[in-house]
Amino acid sequence: MKRKTQESNADGSRKRVKTTSPQSHSSGAELFDFPEHQRYIASILHDQDVDGKPGYIAGKVFMKYPESEQNIHFIITTDDSEIGNKRLRVEVIFGKKCSKLLRRRDINFPLSSVILLSLRGCSADSGNSSHGVTGKLKFADKVLLKILSPGLDDVVVDLWDSNPLIPSRSADSDWFSTPRERPVEGSAVAAETKKISKRERRLLRAKGHLEKVNDTNKLDSDVVSIKAPKDLATASELVTPNHVPLDPVTAQETKAPLDKVDGPLGLKAGCRSEKALYTPLSNATRASIFYNVVGVVFSDSLISQTSSGDYMCGLHLVDPGSRSPSDNTHFVGTPTKVNCFAINSKWLPSVREGDIVILHNVKASNFNWGTNLVGYKDKLQWAIYGRDGKLAHGVIPSDIPRDTTTDRGFRFTPFLQSGDSTLLSYCSKLREWWNAVECKKKEFLGKTHQVGNHVLTPPPERSARPWLSIKDANTGTISNGYFNCVAEIIHKHRPDQQYYEIYVTDYTSNDQCPTYDNADWCPPGLAKSCLRVELWDRSTPLGPDMEIGDFYSFRNLRMKMANNGYYEAKIQEPKISKLDPDEVGSTHTILKSLLERRAKWATKHKIVERLEKSEYTKIEDVEMRARFNCIVEILHVDLPDGPGSAKVYATDYTANDLLPEPDFDANDFDGLHKRVFKFVLRDSQAEKAKALERGNVCVFQKVMMKLLNNENVGDLGGEQRLISRLNPGLDSHKALMKDLENRKKIFFGTPDDAKESPGRSRSLSTSASTSEPRFPESPGRTSPLPSSPKICTSIKQLRSRVGTTVLFGIPARVKWAKPRELWDYCRPYCRKCEKRIPPNQKACVACDDFDHEFVIYQYSFNLSIEDKEGNEMPVTVLDEALFLNDLPRVNLNQDSAALGKFRACFEALAGNVLEYQNERCAGIDDTKLKTPLVCLYGARYEEEGKQICQLLSYTLLES
Repeated sequence: MKRKTQESNADGSRKRVKTTSPQSHSSGAELFDFPEHQRYIASILHDQDVDGKPGYIAGKVFMKYPESEQNIHFIITTDDSEIGNKRLRVEVIFGKKCSKLLRRRDINFPLSSVILLSLRGCSADSGNSSHGVTGKLKFADKVLLKILSPGLDDVVVDLWDSNPLIPSRSADSDWFSTPRERPVEGSAVAAETKKISKRERRLLRAKGHLEKVNDTNKLDSDVVSIKAPKDLATASELVTPNHVPLDPVTAQETKAPLDKVDGPLGLKAGCRSEKALYTPLSNATRASIFYNVVGVVFSDSLISQTSSGDYMCGLHLVDPGSRSPSDNTHFVGTPTKVNCFAINSKWLPSVREGDIVILHNVKASNFNWGTNLVGYKDKLQWAIYGRDGKLAHGVIPSDIPRDTTTDRGFRFTPFLQSGDSTLLSYCSKLREWWNAVECKKKEFLGKTHQVGNHVLTPPPERSARPWLSIKDANTGTISNGYFNCVAEIIHKHRPDQQYYEIYVTDYTSNDQCPTYDNADWCPPGLAKSCLRVELWDRSTPLGPDMEIGDFYSFRNLRMKMANNGYYEAKIQEPKISKLDPDEVGSTHTILKSLLERRAKWATKHKIVERLEKSEYTKIEDVEMRARFNCIVEILHVDLPDGPGSAKVYATDYTANDLLPEPDFDANDFDGLHKRVFKFVLRDSQAEKAKALERGNVCVFQKVMMKLLNNENVGDLGGEQRLISRLNPGLDSHKALMKDLENRKKIFFGTPDDAKESPGRSRSLSTSASTSEPRFPESPGRTSPLPSSPKICTSIKQLRSRVGTTVLFGIPARVKWAKPRELWDYCRPYCRKCEKRIPPNQKACVACDDFDHEFVIYQYSFNLSIEDKEGNEMPVTVLDEALFLNDLPRVNLNQDSAALGKFRACFEALAGNVLEYQNERCAGIDDTKLKTPLVCLYGARYEEEGKQICQLLSYTLLES
């Protein structure tokens, strides 16, 4: 196929017409509409001619300096390159003349606002500065910039132009913008010679394409594309006739004209009130920007609890901007989803379909090639527009607080209060619009007629993922087999390392589920009510922590057909939340129904569920090879280093001659001869032992005493929930603990009136030792450690101890030390916020410590020790260590005398460990590790869920 001959240009040549000028976007507000012109700080600082190249830089205002008469001065954070590996700080300085022009226009730069800066007239400097700044951008005389602030209109300032201020045509302000003036016939030459933007040029090219299609279909076209005569324009300029609109919005609307609608159906989405701008839902799409929105609830929502303990609900909202621009049926399209979070279930809007909701401070987020809105628990404010024309928040109990204090010390309330007449008027019109849409929908449904075998139906409405019971769940649900449910765990195990397997029930039967009559773990009457669930991917780690007998909420389960032809379920995401049956309310109506079915099942099969209805045996009455239930007090927990059985030592203060002497240190069980019962826990019971602590009173069920390794112990295994910790705050549990407490008083010789004189009571922990341990101390300084009945003398013994604070005195040697450089062992901290100052700062930026008055130095380093048994353990040395008392707290890198004193102190404890480490890293194996044997004294405690061993002092045993 031959190529069509190209038409000649105005000068007779056949060269292609150049449509873009090299400098067409180097200046003016249109520069920011082209992402390809954005530049990054890494390339700007190495460019010798920043002003000579078009482009702009984008950043977020991080810190502002106090304004002076000389200049405006602030710091922004921006990406280092197009890849965006890290964020860098850049200092922006406006000169005296430029600052004067900005103040005259009342231009402010709010914190966290996004700013786009044209590089025209800019000079870059990569010199060093404070606050971690990488470089400086200076604008001496003029500047072109754009400010994007959440909830406000975008503002463009062009000091290179004579116009003082240019309002930006942002997505939030399209609904009230003023259209451009069209050229009149008398100014044809001016219109023909005017350069047009790239966006307008694309629209005109689209117009030309439509003309070709219309010509092919023999349709008339009113749009004509002409070229400029040689004497009016150059070959690089495209000319448009007077009747072609230059406004892109107007040009787009002419493509698919809509019927002009009057009345409620013609309502425009969004409004501006006296205090806030309410953005149409279709325009709230810019990621990481906060918006205020008003919408109609498209479908009912359900409040649920997340895995972190917070509460959330998903709203589906629509407004007049939700329907397709080319659709005259007035059916709304896909609603906008808003995920709302709160710390209390009553702090979330409980709404139904058709309610009008006002939301403040919701953040746009891109997800699955779409945009959702998120309302965070410390920012979201909401209100419901009631039928009486006022804002309401539903029924809130009197015991629910109305506000809280944030981490920054501010008062926050989620309940929006506003009497703005403009907002209330818009909500009233929005209700009229929704009623009109419903009427149109009914009218459309009334006009449908069956033609052949097909039925005309309106567009399908999007529905939330359903909450189903096991009997109603199947693979053919409207959500492609996905559903949510609430169920009880009755069995669990791990077939392999790839996934975890649990069996759940909600006491409803499904004929498509397999029958578990022969399973010993299946409760009576539930053979057809069990559903097998596989936990894959990110949900797999949750399996071992789930306990049999507890209730859980499962979201995003998928029912599938197994190879045996029966139903089973699968979940991949960690959307599993534990539910408390004692807090059943409107939030967990599904759990309430499950508990009612469970009670009927227990009555029918005579199941004893409550602990107070069980029979309990004292230790003195336990016999060999007999199963029993008992109530005991925990004395000690010995956990295995890896997979295996755990050992729990407990007592109920009754003696049994069948019990052996404890294989652990008898000083821990002083006076409890033949009263200490050793439980050997297997399977999931060993995991339960991790939560037990000394002093807990627990119920052990289905224990069997048997001979194991030449001693009588209580054997307990399986996957059921057989260990329960009693809560003295509950009356039912307090009654179970009463007999044990009475026996304890009698054993320690405490009279019956011990409640009246608690000072005479002797606790188990204080009776275990007659003398308190003392640590080596420096003169004039007392030990910060609390007293303890026993000091651990080995790492293995320390690991077996359970408690909040455990003391140790372990003979060991230092194996390695961190950091690698000795001068890094004394680090700078901020005395005001008590945080460490980063290495790239000389003082705390967060506390504005410009005079360095809050800077202090403290010792902090880590060691790894090895005891005589070959076990290793990391320890932390902090500034309060006793052997560091006499050392100066200074910058060791700048004070050689102080560094020499600390080196001598450190080598007395750790020998040549630093020299050994450095040579090993360099590949030199000649140096041998020489560290003295010392007795290390310290304490193990828990901080933020981690076990920390802190070293406080030491004594030299062997050099």
